[in-house]
Amino acid sequence: MLKALKALGLAVLVGAGPAMADPARAQGGGLLEALDRNDDGAIDRQEARAFREARFRRLDRDGDGAVTEDEMIAAAEERAARRAARMLAMMDRNGDGRIEPAELAARGQARFERTDADGDGRATMEEIRAHWLARRHGDDNAARPAD
Repeated sequence: MLKALKALGLAVLVGAGPAMADPARAQGGGLLEALDRNDDGAIDRQEARAFREARFRRLDRDGDGAVTEDEMIAAAEERAARRAARMLAMMDRNGDGRIEPAELAARGQARFERTDADGDGRATMEEIRAHWLARRHGDDNAARPAD
C-alpha cells in the first residue's frame, strides 16, 4: 500500500501518468514523448510545469482556478468511457457492438500465445514479465525474450 501511495505521489508531483498524458502523443510513445515537447529526449522543468498547467486547465472545467470533486469525477468518467470504447473496438471481432464469449476467449488465447515465448503451453514468470515489459514499451505483440 505504501509503495502504491509513493508511486501515486510521484505521479501527482510530476503531473504524469498514462491517463493524464496527451492521448494523441502518448498512444504509442509513452509519457516521455508526451511531455518532451522539444524532442530532446528529456523532460525539463519548463516542460513538466507546462504539462501540469495544461492538465489542471483540462480538469478545471468551469475555469474558476480550482478543481472540485465533481470535475475530477467527470474527467475520470470520460477516461473510463474512452478506454471502454477502445477495448470494445479491439475485442469486438464481428463489429456488432458487443463482446461475446468467443471473442473474449480468442483475445485471451492470442495474448497467452504471445506470452508463452517458448511455445511449451506454459507461461512462466519470466515470460510474463518479458511480455508485460514489451507491452509497456509499445509492442502489443510482445517480442519473445532472448534465450
